[in-house]
Amino acid sequence: MTARNSILLIVKQQPGVEYNELLNKISGNYGSIESARAALSRSIRYLNALGLVARRKNNLFATGKGAALLNSEMQNKLLLRLNEFMNGKEPTARFDKGVELMQTLIERSKQDRDLLLAAQGSVDFYVSDLAGLEKDVKKRIHSLQYLHKIFKQQISALKELDFPDFKRMRFDKESKMLVRDIAKELKAKVFTAECANEPFRQKALEHFHAKGRQHDLFLETKHLPKFLTFVENKSSERNPVTIFIAGIKVKIDFPHIFFTGPYKQLQKLLGGK
Repeated sequence: MTARNSILLIVKQQPGVEYNELLNKISGNYGSIESARAALSRSIRYLNALGLVARRKNNLFATGKGAALLNSEMQNKLLLRLNEFMNGKEPTARFDKGVELMQTLIERSKQDRDLLLAAQGSVDFYVSDLAGLEKDVKKRIHSLQYLHKIFKQQISALKELDFPDFKRMRFDKESKMLVRDIAKELKAKVFTAECANEPFRQKALEHFHAKGRQHDLFLETKHLPKFLTFVENKSSERNPVTIFIAGIKVKIDFPHIFFTGPYKQLQKLLGGK
């Protein structure tokens, strides 16, 4: 839908809408309020010149001609999309879209006889085609149910094979305690912190008198609680930090924290969290 048609649609749906209210509705589509105002003024002059909208003081109304034009274009667009859906490749894979379009057509046809007549004369499919599609969808549902059962078994197998998994939580007092508990459980003596923000890494190096290389810094585990607090205090900045503790990866990207590691180990360390 063109910008002018979008404006015409708003005016049709809200008879008597004020100019400034209309400006506020479209301003988000433009780089500045000035460019939005200029575009709106041009569109209203154009629509008014064609007799599609009428202006009474500061209020705008769609004329009968404007409403008819808009209805015609929306009808044509809906019917075109339906025909494209039915004649496209694998409509069963896009069945949800077809149901949405069909429901729109049915509801609007009940209210708009012109749309009903247009649809009856211009659709490129028959009711029997829809019945055939329904049968194909039913077969697909049966196939998906079988594949879903297999997929669940595969997920269970990957868990048993200890494939990688992750958990996401809020970065807060509880999750900070969890990181410390993990380090204690794994008996880690040191940890590595990978810092995406170089100025932050430099501050951390100086603050903890730590050693570092490229994007990393290396600290003894006894400094982990203070380091987590240091990261939290800098949360107003964009400082994604990834901590490696004996095979477990902990990424802090405020306001979230992500734990990554082998499935069984994560289950043991995090439990039901």
